[in-house]
Amino acid sequence: MKRDWELIRKILLKLEQKVDDTPLDSESIKGFSVDVVGYHYQLLSQAELICIEDNSTMGDADFVAINLTWQGHEFLDKIRSDTAWNKIKQIIKTKGIDLSFDAIKLAGKSLLISLLK
Repeated sequence: MKRDWELIRKILLKLEQKVDDTPLDSESIKGFSVDVVGYHYQLLSQAELICIEDNSTMGDADFVAINLTWQGHEFLDKIRSDTAWNKIKQIIKTKGIDLSFDAIKLAGKSLLISLLK
């Protein structure tokens, strides 16, 4: 399964907007299958951006997202605004590199530095 950066951003934004302790199940993200969302929950947990709970049973994967980690908040700060997100994607595309976690962080940092000058 391919990593979907638009879905990742959507998950992080949705977790940030939560106002209570209710976990976000895989059906909470509209427009994506439960399996795709669950897979991305696992990826984000492996990257230490979110905390998840594994409610899987024999032969049935079921993950829920609990909250953002400190690193999750820091990463989301770089990609939260649509303008910044689109500029980051454009910077990366212009440089001819793949959209990766490190590339997004670096492009976000570069964008921030250019805005502060």
